[in-house]
Amino acid sequence: MSDPTPSNDPIVVTPHEVEGGKTLEIMINRPQVHNAVDGAAAARLLEAWRMFHDDTSLSVAVLHGAGEQAFCSGADLNALATLADVGAQSAAAENAQHGAGPMGGSRIVQVKPVITVSQGYTYAGGLELFCHGHIRLAEPQATFSVACRRWGVPLVDGGTVYLPRLIGWGAALPLIITGQRISAERAYQVGLVWELTPQGAGLERAMSMARQICQQPRDALLADLHSALQGSHLPLAQALELEARNLNPVMRSESTRRGVEAFQQGKRFWFT
Repeated sequence: MSDPTPSNDPIVVTPHEVEGGKTLEIMINRPQVHNAVDGAAAARLLEAWRMFHDDTSLSVAVLHGAGEQAFCSGADLNALATLADVGAQSAAAENAQHGAGPMGGSRIVQVKPVITVSQGYTYAGGLELFCHGHIRLAEPQATFSVACRRWGVPLVDGGTVYLPRLIGWGAALPLIITGQRISAERAYQVGLVWELTPQGAGLERAMSMARQICQQPRDALLADLHSALQGSHLPLAQALELEARNLNPVMRSESTRRGVEAFQQGKRFWFT
C-alpha cells in the first residue's frame, strides 16, 4: 500500500495487494463539480493510466468517482482552457500519439483488465472514460449521456471509437446523435453495462471482481484479451491466426503450469 494521498488530490490512486497480484484503484476526486475533469485532474489521470500500463506488477485497474452523485460528468467546461488547446490540430495529433487526451490518458489502449463502475452521472467525457472499462458496472441510480451534444463539444476521448464497438451502431448512433440520457437499466439492456449492482455496492463489487481476476492464471487471460482486442476487426482468417499464436507461449508459461496443476489436484475456481 502506498502512502495515503491527500484528500484534495483530484485523482486518488491506491494500489492494493491481493492474492495473486495487485490492483490499482483510481478515484476521480472532485465531487463538488460532479467529478468533472480539469487540467490538473487530466494530468493525474494520464500518470495513473501510464503507471497501470507500464507496471507489470499491476494486474487490474478499477476506476470510479468520489461521492454519491457522479462517476464523472465530463470535462469541466469552466476550466476548458486547462484541458486542451482546442484550436491546435498539431497538438491534438501529438497527444494522440502519446496516449494523451483532454480527459487524461484516454488514448492509451490498456492490455490488462480495467473495471469501471458508475454510481451516478456518467456524461460526455465521463461516458468516454466509462467505456474504457473492459468490465463496466453500474448502480441503479446511474445515468448515461453524450451530454456534450448540448454544448457543441465533440467526443474526443474515445467515445466515437468505443461506443460502436461495445454496443453496435444501432445503440451507439442514437446516443451520439441525440445526447439523450438513459438509465442504468437501459444501459444494461443495450450492453453498455455488464452488471447492475445494488445502490452503494458498486465499488465493493468492482474490487471483488478485481480480486478474483488476480486469482486466475495471468498469461492466458492477457493473451486472450489481446487477441480479442486486436483481432475483433481483422478478417476472420487473420483473427484466427492471431489467436493461434497464443498457444505455445501460453502453454509454456508458469501461470498455466500452476493452473493445470491446480486442476489435477482437484481444485476448482468459479468466478462469482
